[in-house]
Amino acid sequence: MCIATWATAERIMARNRREPSGPGAGAGFNNVQPDPSRVGGVTEAPFVRLPDPAALFAGRAERLRVLAEGHPLGDYLRFLAGVVDAQAGAVVALPTPAPLSAARLALSAEHGMPPLGGQPLRGNADFAGVLAWMLDHMDLPGAPEAAQAAQAAVRAMPEEERAALASGITEGAYPLDRMAEALFVAAALQVHLSRLAAQLDGTAVQPSADGVCPACGGVPVSSMVVGWTQASKARYCACSLCGTLWNHVRIKCTACGSTDGIAYYTIEDGSKTVGVETCAACRSYIKHMQQHEDAGLDPVADDVATYALDLLAREQDFRRSGINPLFLTG
Repeated sequence: MCIATWATAERIMARNRREPSGPGAGAGFNNVQPDPSRVGGVTEAPFVRLPDPAALFAGRAERLRVLAEGHPLGDYLRFLAGVVDAQAGAVVALPTPAPLSAARLALSAEHGMPPLGGQPLRGNADFAGVLAWMLDHMDLPGAPEAAQAAQAAVRAMPEEERAALASGITEGAYPLDRMAEALFVAAALQVHLSRLAAQLDGTAVQPSADGVCPACGGVPVSSMVVGWTQASKARYCACSLCGTLWNHVRIKCTACGSTDGIAYYTIEDGSKTVGVETCAACRSYIKHMQQHEDAGLDPVADDVATYALDLLAREQDFRRSGINPLFLTG
């Protein structure tokens, strides 16, 4: 685990361990039967919902603090709230980056590629400026020593090294020896990409491959059943990097696209608004949130707060298909 400790995670695991309670359920899991009538999603739902960076990060910081109260990972959640405060501050303080050129958008559309994918980060003034601002303005009282050391290490990195680490993150490559440092770089990358995604024309964004953000090419951190007007009970994947939400068929694996062997589990005697979707075909899982029942759910914050689900899914030999850059657990 990156900064939080395995000891804390194991205490959560022990607290939530239960006997199997449904067909195919493992220890601690409660099997939830999906509604077959919902396969195919809601046809009138918009394909994407682009991020509002100011609201996104301000709301996430608030949610992290709410979740921290009385939580076994409370200290880590409060630490993340400080990181997200810096993200929100950067959005307000820094000039809006220039939008993508018409030529770049046309080329992406021609080849069916995410318009923000493959962006060169070396020499990118906006990304460099966001990271520098955040490092200078982060207020992280009581942060773990590992986090303080990682922040200092990123501050001391040459700009090219920061850009190389960020480029790896966009490709899902998180170096094991720099997991803590990657958190701070990824946080700046989230700000950079969300501000660019916010300027896209949502009606022009095209579907990409399963499990790939159509705006930036990132992987989902989780998926949600939403309650918005015109999209009630439609399912959306949440990008781990740019924050774009894109419509995805319900009861369909976000990693391999299979519609067979899909199951849903929650923790017995726990919240039923956050669970996991598992796929028997590729043995992957992703967090699945019922935001239409609890509008306060956040795809990143509530993913961290439900780490017990990750432990239980892994105990059943499922691997996580998505990534949470603010909670890299190896």
